[in-house]
Amino acid sequence: MVNVTPCEIGNYGKFRQFFLKCVEVGNIDAVYYECLHRSTSLGVEVGIKFLEPNVPTHGLSTLVVGIFYVCIGEDMKASHVFQQFAVNHVDLRSDAIFEMGDELESRLSSFHARYLNSHDATFKFPDNDVIKTPRCLYGHDYMVDFEGICKNCRLFWICFNISHML
Repeated sequence: MVNVTPCEIGNYGKFRQFFLKCVEVGNIDAVYYECLHRSTSLGVEVGIKFLEPNVPTHGLSTLVVGIFYVCIGEDMKASHVFQQFAVNHVDLRSDAIFEMGDELESRLSSFHARYLNSHDATFKFPDNDVIKTPRCLYGHDYMVDFEGICKNCRLFWICFNISHML
């Protein structure tokens, strides 16, 4: 249902009522999609609140919450969530993280993300003993070849791109 036309579960979509019932009973995928829908219109804080019950069991939800924390400048919370993600799902430097980030960007676009860059002033990527801002960060042009970026930069640029979408 979501893969074909996300607008069908949107506010005026024909599957909206059924979809909301799925959200009410706690269907993890439905909650994930509803979070993305709400975060594009109501803000990432609403999305975080909506997805926190799925952390750390659902991989995409955990990644999204970490990214949203980066967007609002909560770098310590983001670091904690990213660490949970790495323990329970995939390595933060793996190819899978790129695929998950790409899927997230695609979903946010399908839910009509506004590309307002409203989190530019609050964006703060973790830089501590566990998760560090990549040293090679400023040597890459993320708009040219995202897949060519070194594995240290991937998570940063995923966060950066998502923050610009919201």
